[in-house]
Amino acid sequence: MKELDKIKDTLRGAWEKMKPWVDKADKGYRKAKSIWKKAWPWIWQARKILLAIPVVYLMLYFARLNWNVLPDSVGLHLLNTGDYAQYITKQTAVYVPLGITGGCLAMMFLSRKTLYPWMICLFSMLLPLLILVTNIFPS
Repeated sequence: MKELDKIKDTLRGAWEKMKPWVDKADKGYRKAKSIWKKAWPWIWQARKILLAIPVVYLMLYFARLNWNVLPDSVGLHLLNTGDYAQYITKQTAVYVPLGITGGCLAMMFLSRKTLYPWMICLFSMLLPLLILVTNIFPS
């Protein structure tokens, strides 16, 4: 019985040493929770804009990159022989993926759903990158 009381006293002493730290952590958690509860409605209302910002930035970045790197005639549909099945102009290779991604963004803003069109935007944003990679490393 004495050993059990000794263990209880040891645990009680340890708790008394830890109590200020636990109280500070609890106070910080409650503060963060209250801030999150106030900020969440604003974040939810601006979710389409917040999701569109990185898409627009990367969309313009890839368009500028392709404009600077691609040759005047861009090949599409690489064949087994090493030739391209079709050639398009550099302007088409830059502006068509830009337009597709812009259309997907417009679909996101006009739709009640947000994430499905946003994921399509992310996929369509890869088009300029795929065009660039297939023209730099054709085989």
